[in-house]
Amino acid sequence: NDTNDSNDTNDSNDTNDSNDSNAMRGTSDGEEGAEAEPPPQVIGWEPSDRIVAQGQWCGVQVPNPYWKISGCGRGAGGRLKVLTYNLFWWNLFGSYFRNGNGGSAGKLIAANGMGAPYDFMGFQECDDVGRVLADAGLEQEYAAVGGQHAVAIAYRTSEWRLLSQGMAEVAEDRPEQWWGTRGALWARFQHIVDGKTVLFVNHHGPLPVGTGGRCGKHATAWNILRTIATHGEEGDGIILVGDFNADAGTTTIQELEARLHRVFTGASFGGVDHIFSNCGESRVVVRRNLGNGGSDHDALDAVITL
Repeated sequence: NDTNDSNDTNDSNDTNDSNDSNAMRGTSDGEEGAEAEPPPQVIGWEPSDRIVAQGQWCGVQVPNPYWKISGCGRGAGGRLKVLTYNLFWWNLFGSYFRNGNGGSAGKLIAANGMGAPYDFMGFQECDDVGRVLADAGLEQEYAAVGGQHAVAIAYRTSEWRLLSQGMAEVAEDRPEQWWGTRGALWARFQHIVDGKTVLFVNHHGPLPVGTGGRCGKHATAWNILRTIATHGEEGDGIILVGDFNADAGTTTIQELEARLHRVFTGASFGGVDHIFSNCGESRVVVRRNLGNGGSDHDALDAVITL
């Protein structure tokens, strides 16, 4: 459940692909006089004047109680298949331990993506996403968004174009189990054919399990939500996945669930792996626990209609 990255800065590290900005903003190159669509607006963080974790780097304003991330993408629906998987890297892939276990994690991914490929995959405790994709035989079909804290996002390049990406620091471990700060890796994508946009966020939560770490349960949840509100745009389908090191009964998950729909929760370590979306229960087509593939966590997937 732990990642090693004690040298991370507390600032978010955001990058934008300016070449895709026109597509992202919905501008029109139509005939002269045609009215361009108004640019989408960011979702927007709506804070109150109260602050939690005040005086710490992770302090955050409490959101207004009525604020919620609503919507489920724009336009006609299309199905989105997503996966989250903590890979237990030091043990499953460590050269002094199981050294990949014959590619067992990749084989699990390949078997469950056969016939219906994943659009996005979020990995935690992942030191080399290329190795995982190669084990799955998918290295030619997917590209990766890497980040600090050993988290990564893989996306299917025949279907999606990367618009922007970044890493926001959202939490920190407590001293008794300190591995460093914890981030939320985010990336915005646009569908190559229909232009739909998705914000995909991947998080590995602070230790000890269930505490919210040094920043606390509320601050961890609200820093994640603020990241989504700051980088997501109105009309985006929102997917948040990860090993949150927090089960469904914790304040962290309850605060996230108050603003997003909890699509699925796993069973490992009491249920610390989750998939969230801004699409409601009626849009969830499939959710599955795929087993562990040699990790100490189960891989989870879901199919959601935008």
